[in-house]
Amino acid sequence: MKKVLVKRLIIGVLSVGVVLSPFASQYSGLSTPVSASTTVFQETFDAGLLGWSYDYASVGTVNGNKYIHIQSGENTSSIPGSGVISDIGFIERDVPGVSNGQRYKVTFRASGVGNVSINNADYIRINTGSVNMNSAQTYSYEGVSNKNVINIFAITLGSTMGIDDIKIEAL
Repeated sequence: MKKVLVKRLIIGVLSVGVVLSPFASQYSGLSTPVSASTTVFQETFDAGLLGWSYDYASVGTVNGNKYIHIQSGENTSSIPGSGVISDIGFIERDVPGVSNGQRYKVTFRASGVGNVSINNADYIRINTGSVNMNSAQTYSYEGVSNKNVINIFAITLGSTMGIDDIKIEAL
């Protein structure tokens, strides 16, 4: 009786292994391939604004974490009666590492009011009220590169914005 029970257990384990093996194999038609990505750029602003073009931007710190605080319109000159503010806060950088026609993904955290442009065409509006990087929102953008660099441009006009943890992945 023991031999028959052990034999049935062994056959049962082997048959379960055969049934489950397609799910375990990375080459199986039933498995779902994971899209590979390569991080080509990651910015936490620990080195401040090194490598960035900027105006009216400074390093802020919350709980030991550095971020970039972009401001405008606070010490501004304006054309009287027009409402036009001449001070524009921005940061900008070209990031190489993608090829023309390659898919990419940009993610970042931001808080405040402003716009982030990817490749000078696609704008992501940030409107969370005042800058509070403790509760900053995460934003994501995917696109296809039309050149060999990704341009990141964050701008404020008459407002303030914080930005941190910018990451670009080639997909």
